[in-house]
Amino acid sequence: MAIKDRFIPREEISKLVEMIDNRISTYDLSMWVKSKTDDKWVVVPKVFCDLTIDFFERLTSKLPVSGSEELLENFKNIKKYL
Repeated sequence: MAIKDRFIPREEISKLVEMIDNRISTYDLSMWVKSKTDDKWVVVPKVFCDLTIDFFERLTSKLPVSGSEELLENFKNIKKYL
């Protein structure tokens, strides 16, 4: 599965800059990105991703799952992306 880039027009970014005062929260920015990409992209804290991958790695290593070596390799590749 390939991750497809989404493009937000410069005009929309300019509107965002005009709407904010001095600062914008990461939450507000993430909701803006989500809304401008038709909910195809979300922004979450990196630690959430790290914890999720760690959970699935531990689960995969404890359960006898067919193809678990491939899953663990996929998790390693996801970590590189993060």
